[in-house]
Amino acid sequence: MKTSILICIRSLCLFSLLICLPAFVHAQERLQIADLFSKYGEQKDVTRVELNGSILKSYRMTTYKSLVFKNVSPYRREIQQAIVHDKQDNAKKAQEVMESGVLRSAYYQLKEVERNGKKLNRYIIFKIGKDSMGTLIYIEGLLSEKEMMDMLYKSE
Repeated sequence: MKTSILICIRSLCLFSLLICLPAFVHAQERLQIADLFSKYGEQKDVTRVELNGSILKSYRMTTYKSLVFKNVSPYRREIQQAIVHDKQDNAKKAQEVMESGVLRSAYYQLKEVERNGKKLNRYIIFKIGKDSMGTLIYIEGLLSEKEMMDMLYKSE
């Protein structure tokens, strides 16, 4: 009797672990900057862009989100903290420009994530421009680093 109860408890624990495992894995790939898009996307003087459909497919992307702040100063510290957190365990490649302790420009290539059997590249781009205007971009997809740079910096 005691043995069958122990087997039952072990089985329940194993079953619970298997059910919860996908949630744990998904939580690990969650980025703090994701919260910024929902938190500030509707704010006055902030423009949020999220692309979907054929536009994304033509650039080999699955996700494109950007926030443009007319004046990033009130948000800068929170953005910088989220970026620092996200790059800590996720960055494969990083380029940063700091000025007087303030992150002025940053590019991060993050570790890939697997979705629907495909390994997707992830990128975070942040820049503070003239008159404290700031831009935060998150891109996810099959596009390579070169394709992403060409898309962002191509001359028109």
